[in-house]
Amino acid sequence: MRSKNTQAFLRNRFDLTPAEARLVVYIVTGTSLKSTAKAFGVGYETVRRQVKSVFRKTGTHRQSELVLTVLRAVNEMRR
Repeated sequence: MRSKNTQAFLRNRFDLTPAEARLVVYIVTGTSLKSTAKAFGVGYETVRRQVKSVFRKTGTHRQSELVLTVLRAVNEMRR
């Protein structure tokens, strides 16, 4: 799921920034926000802000909803 193609798909499908698409991939693979922030070399609050933006763009309100929405979209793409 960490492929550049998946990130490009997410950017196009949900109008995400490159950083947001990368964040979504980390969330879907089960990485915590704190670990993601560390991996990205940014603060935890930066990642939280990005998550809130992703929620708005995807019409979701919780990480579990986001994961389900993304997995459904990726599954549709692969058909």
